[in-house]
Amino acid sequence: MPVFATYALAVDWDNNGNFTGAQDDITGDVLEVGCDAGRDYASWLTGRATAGLLTAKLDNDSGKYNSFNTASPITGLIKPRRPVRLQATSVTTVTLWQGFLDTIEPEVSPGGVRIAMLRAIGSLGVVNQRQVSVAMKTSILTGTAIGDVLDEIGWPAGDRTIDAGQTTMARWFTGGTVQSLTALHDIEESEAGLVREGKDAKIIFEDRHHRLKAPHTVSQATYSDAASPTIGYIQVQQQDPLREIYNIIEAQFQKYTTGALAILWTHVEATSSPASVISLAPGASFTVWASYPNPQSAANARAVDAWTTPVASTDFLANSAADGTGTDLTASIAVVATKFDTAMKLVWTNNHATSVAYFTLMQARGTPVTADDPVNIKSEDTTSQTAYGERTYTNPAKFLPSSAQARDWADFTLSIYKDPIPVNRVSIVANKDAAHMAEVLNRDVSDRVTLIANNLSKLGINEDFFVEHISHRIVARLHVMSVELSPASAYGGFWTLGLSALGSAKLAY
Repeated sequence: MPVFATYALAVDWDNNGNFTGAQDDITGDVLEVGCDAGRDYASWLTGRATAGLLTAKLDNDSGKYNSFNTASPITGLIKPRRPVRLQATSVTTVTLWQGFLDTIEPEVSPGGVRIAMLRAIGSLGVVNQRQVSVAMKTSILTGTAIGDVLDEIGWPAGDRTIDAGQTTMARWFTGGTVQSLTALHDIEESEAGLVREGKDAKIIFEDRHHRLKAPHTVSQATYSDAASPTIGYIQVQQQDPLREIYNIIEAQFQKYTTGALAILWTHVEATSSPASVISLAPGASFTVWASYPNPQSAANARAVDAWTTPVASTDFLANSAADGTGTDLTASIAVVATKFDTAMKLVWTNNHATSVAYFTLMQARGTPVTADDPVNIKSEDTTSQTAYGERTYTNPAKFLPSSAQARDWADFTLSIYKDPIPVNRVSIVANKDAAHMAEVLNRDVSDRVTLIANNLSKLGINEDFFVEHISHRIVARLHVMSVELSPASAYGGFWTLGLSALGSAKLAY
């Protein structure tokens, strides 16, 4: 018996943390809506979770969504990063997607039909609008590093779910100021885990053992092409199995050396010969950034293990005259240092009541970090090379903690990807009956499901998969969910402490 849910699309126009404002519920204007979340390709190896996306076509006959329409009840409130939420109610109410407003673009057709296209992005899209740089860390778990990045950009602790991680990075740094999502992906790759968005807009970090634990060890649903399945599908599409064949797996271990305390940066204009041009008026402040590596650094210089807060007379000198004569004002200079992996922010203040201070020395010291010779690891399968030709995948991870772990990763990855594995996209109509509706409303990325595609479809598939990407399309109450699936078998059969007999299963990476 067909089942129809009710849907609610809301925008927190006044950004007060709820969706109860008079104009927040825009469901009555929605003509169609769709949302996506998860990896850009259904692969543990090559897929990366990208920013989720929601698009909605809105009836704009009243001009409500025109940002320059001063008669609109939301005039002045159409701004980016307003929270957006799509919910569905069948037996219970569930959130299908939550994120943040990106754009609203009004459109008028030649016939005078006025619509507006609303576009919202997921949490990762908002995170990537910020840049990040952190102080260098040593012996740090990947989950802790993920938390450090989110802390640095001010992402609330309550809006994240972070696994501890399985990899302890011997040394981790961002390598200067980078996009926040780049920093998160660097950690994700070193863990072989997943950074993704939750349905509630939380940032989620799953370490590489996350899916080896309950509830991911048991299939949550079966999608079948049998004659009368509990959950059937309207389409299954097999992705090219040759795309993910790799029979040469490369990884690199990079070790670093911390040097002795040294001068890492000097302000070339802070000198008495010729006369200093760096001046600071009484009571005034200015900011200088000391950076390392810089053009004067060694070729293998990478970052700074620890900066030294500038010391008066050793790292800076100030005088009342530009040529270094006059009164020594060094004691009147205060400095506040903020330290990052490749830079130190220095805020200087002249606390003297009457005299202009001229800097005749300004330098920054620290312990430099240099890169040692890298160790390159390679695992190969000649049987696969003969069958499919040589296909190479190079691990982009920057912070594998040892050559042994690089070898373990390469061997483990080769064992999975040397042969073809099934990757599929399955579409399900929610409205068929109550079972289909419940399945569509509750499914999420990383869930484990079973796909049977060997009856009508003749694909010869009957095994478990993990949901890597999920999308919903809702038009006139017709609701279609599509999921992209990677095989769970590649990560199954592992030996479990206290459950498996020795020799009965393989060890997980």
